[in-house]
Amino acid sequence: MSDGTPEVRQRIRALLVDLFGNDRLVGTVSDTESLRQGGMSSTALVSLLVAMEDAFGFEWDEDVRPEALRSIASLADHVVSLR
Repeated sequence: MSDGTPEVRQRIRALLVDLFGNDRLVGTVSDTESLRQGGMSSTALVSLLVAMEDAFGFEWDEDVRPEALRSIASLADHVVSLR
């Protein structure tokens, strides 16, 4: 895990709060839990991915591995890997 990953995870959580408020998903899902299993809809995930592009200054590749989109931890690891 990169040194920047905890900060990226915190920023992703902040984006979730900005997008959805302090709902159950934001407050209860662990960093490694599947966002889908935690209750995130596909449209909510798309909103998060767009917000991440703006916040972190990158664009998602069309061929991004589905595993990278699974959890807060995997999203953060992907962002850190792009730096």
